[in-house]
Amino acid sequence: MVPNACEATFFQLQIDDITSQISQLRSRLSELEDQLQLHRAVLSPVRRTPVEILGQIFAHFLPDVLQTGARDNLVEIQLVCKSWRDAARLTHKLWSALSFEDLTSVAYKKIRQWFDRAGSIPKHLVYSAVSHDACTDQSFACGSLQSSAIATLLVSLEGTLDHLSLEYKGPKCFQNLLDSLGAAEEGPTSRRPWHPLKSMTLGFDEEWIESPNPLRSMFHHLPPNITSFELRLPNKWSDAFEDGEDSFTAPLPLPQNLLEGLSSFTLCCNWDGTQWLEAALGHCVNVETLTMDFMTSFWLYHENDPHTKRLLSSGLLLPKVRTLRLKNVFAASIDILCALKAPQLVELDIDFDFDDDMDWEFSQPVLSFVERSKCDTTLRSFHLRYPYIRAEELSATLRGLPFLTHVTLESVSMETTAGFFDVLEVLENGPQPYLPNLETLDLLQLRPDFEFDALLDFLKSHRPYRMENGKPVFKNPQDAFKQLTVTYQETTKEKQELDRSEVVEVLRKWGGISVNIGPILYVD
Repeated sequence: MVPNACEATFFQLQIDDITSQISQLRSRLSELEDQLQLHRAVLSPVRRTPVEILGQIFAHFLPDVLQTGARDNLVEIQLVCKSWRDAARLTHKLWSALSFEDLTSVAYKKIRQWFDRAGSIPKHLVYSAVSHDACTDQSFACGSLQSSAIATLLVSLEGTLDHLSLEYKGPKCFQNLLDSLGAAEEGPTSRRPWHPLKSMTLGFDEEWIESPNPLRSMFHHLPPNITSFELRLPNKWSDAFEDGEDSFTAPLPLPQNLLEGLSSFTLCCNWDGTQWLEAALGHCVNVETLTMDFMTSFWLYHENDPHTKRLLSSGLLLPKVRTLRLKNVFAASIDILCALKAPQLVELDIDFDFDDDMDWEFSQPVLSFVERSKCDTTLRSFHLRYPYIRAEELSATLRGLPFLTHVTLESVSMETTAGFFDVLEVLENGPQPYLPNLETLDLLQLRPDFEFDALLDFLKSHRPYRMENGKPVFKNPQDAFKQLTVTYQETTKEKQELDRSEVVEVLRKWGGISVNIGPILYVD
């Protein structure tokens, strides 16, 4: 029935009244929801998170060495609330490393205050001048200004720094710094700001002008007390050389007293020949950790050169090296092992730069190096990363190192997807027991379709078992093997082998082994 005008007015008033009540209730509901959120926030686990945990989260979020943007982020984090500020201030690691590209307008007092918040942990300063024009006679004023700034900063930080990193285009810029520091040492206060340094990194990007005489070399003026040194030399294909072959004869006048004082030495160099090799390592009689970075390039040498023949036949003695790391190695550069001898070696770590050429020998240079070094009584850890290698080369290498206790194979690529299966199968069925002393096996960045049958057979060779009612029954007690780690490459969602129940059951029931599997990370 259609309402008359009076009834229509009545119902419209009722509608307006109900609508008004709904609006008021919604407003009240919104206020209550806001209050509820605030009250829940007070009881939120985040508020109860210890400041130590918050600090670790901040440290994970920020880079290890803070440049301008990261320093601003750390300041902003402290503005969120008092607990965040307290967490940041109590996390000394956040304040321990700074990086600058221009120091002419920096307040040195504030840098000192920043480092003071790092407490007693080691402090690291990085100064990079590679973005500036190279120092020449024409640009001397600009280079001198920057050198004076870094020298003044070092004076203000005297006794504070544990590690100093300097990056230049060429030696001329570094010489400007040495001149500025020399002026400070000869001044009325006679300051020697970097003499207390124990650790230093020095890098050159595009130029190399050095005297072959160590007494006239800039290296002669490095801090006298450093025991850890990283030297980054210009790429042989850079502007430092007119031709790549010029690196064969480039002088590298490292003073004997500098090298003899080092316990840790990192050399980034892809120069050719053996002259640089003997100059850099000939007096490393106390180095225990040696890292050689080939800068993703190959190493060339003249086999018929008499000096090279002698070096390759006898090997350059590294009497105290316990850890040898070869980084960014091309397949052809593995021959560098033929020029070295390390009788006290404990850990060998080889990190390849990806090269799709498989026609190269790996086991022969490695095993010959170990035999020449006579380090079979000390060598225990072998880490191989990112190689493209034939299965028989890898299996021959591992079979020739039965004394290893720790093996890491990361992102190992082979000619077929069954490559790992072939390696483990060859090792398991070989004439001699395979790695009888193995305690830790790390298989990292595997393909998600990795065949676990091969791994199970390998584990069975260490501790035989049989399956009864879906459960493994072991015949022998646990041997030396204690830890297995498996991680995967990122992949799209596809079938992978780990879900098979037998694999899980064997690993779960193994006993005495710490097993860390996965996770598999999926990408779109």
